[in-house]
Amino acid sequence: MTDTSRTLEFESGPPHIPVDEFARGSNEHYRKLLSRNPGEPEIQSFLEKHPWLVPGYSTPSVKSGHCPLHCSLIAQPKLPGQDLYIPDFMWIATHSDTFFPTLIEIERPGKRIFNKDGTPSADFTRARNQLNQWRTWFESLENALLFLDLYGIPDYWRRFRSMKLHMILIYGRRCEFEGSANLARQRGTLLAGEDEELMSFDRLEADTSMRDAITVKADSHGKYRAIWVTPLFRTGTAMADRLLHVEGIPEAIDQNPEISSDRKSYLKHRIAYWREWKSTPSSKGFVPARWE
Repeated sequence: MTDTSRTLEFESGPPHIPVDEFARGSNEHYRKLLSRNPGEPEIQSFLEKHPWLVPGYSTPSVKSGHCPLHCSLIAQPKLPGQDLYIPDFMWIATHSDTFFPTLIEIERPGKRIFNKDGTPSADFTRARNQLNQWRTWFESLENALLFLDLYGIPDYWRRFRSMKLHMILIYGRRCEFEGSANLARQRGTLLAGEDEELMSFDRLEADTSMRDAITVKADSHGKYRAIWVTPLFRTGTAMADRLLHVEGIPEAIDQNPEISSDRKSYLKHRIAYWREWKSTPSSKGFVPARWE
């Protein structure tokens, strides 16, 4: 097998923000945001710009070493016919034999899970019902095929991996149940299905393994458009494939004031190079994953 990496041209560019420094800053800004009890639109916007805070990029139970599809967080992904129950986010996580459409629902952080009498609140019951709606949608073979086409699931995933739904409801704060063993036990039973998971907003934390994640909107037939690129974005062989599926990355880079003008120019130049390379037959040989 030919090692085509010998024909590639790698370039070093202006440095990005140090990863650990940016992670600390992301966590600090997020905690300050939570302390103000933000509304859902504000928390949605913040997470779109900090995709590595959003859980679900890896496979449930056992953490996979694979990146999610295109290393992209999909904002407000559509499920045709489910216009009233659009998820807030979706990762399409995978390991070697299964891929997981991971639907994520967020609510205003200040909403409470329990009423004063210890029963689930109406807001929580409504949010939980959204998960039931998504589960019902995926149970239809017709809808599952629509999903494969709309989100461009690769052919080799379809042939060699099974699809399993996973859902995460991010709801409430720890302070509601930390002082009550009874409420903590009840909370543990509220989402007990194999395909669902309940998290508090306090659990969200920057994960440096997702430093290269970008946030996208889905167009159709496997095409995406970038809406946010973090200052840590890198180029190279490791992620060149997504440049053929995600449009608008240069424009999203320009929108981020935390990326220096020199680095913006460098990234856009290298994106053009890697897109052209990925479109050639030489990219189909053995190419070790390498970052610039």
